Amino acid sequence: MSVFDLTFVLCAVIFNLLIIGIYITSRHELVGLRTTLGKIVIALGIPLSIVCIEYAIGGRPVRILLYMAFILIYLVVEIVLDFILKIEFRKKPILHIPYIILFYAASFGFVGVSFSINETWGYIVTTTFWGVLGSLVYFLLGGMKKRARD
Repeated sequence: MSVFDLTFVLCAVIFNLLIIGIYITSRHELVGLRTTLGKIVIALGIPLSIVCIEYAIGGRPVRILLYMAFILIYLVVEIVLDFILKIEFRKKPILHIPYIILFYAASFGFVGVSFSINETWGYIVTTTFWGVLGSLVYFLLGGMKKRARD
């Protein structure tokens, strides 16, 4: 496994763990910690961009480069919407739905590239993605309970 492949799979696992943290901190309304975790997610764009350049130069299949594009586009959209424009796009379905689709495209990109690197890493990244889904359910259930109290 090359240093670039190792960097990618570590970034994939860290990304998923950070997203889990974001959902949990969102449910508990820990805004400062959630913002910090979000900034770390964005910072993953640096090593992932380097990996993407190496993959493009190294002649990786188009499918892998497409997965990388979804991941990097997601990170750019995240920077623009959450940190530059600072708009409440999650409350606007016209913006939130495409964002969700892009998030899952990036998530599946992490899984797809990981499996292309090594089957074991593919399963590790997939397991952390299931953790993301579990934490999403936890977050959404908290929101439903809060709405029921209000």
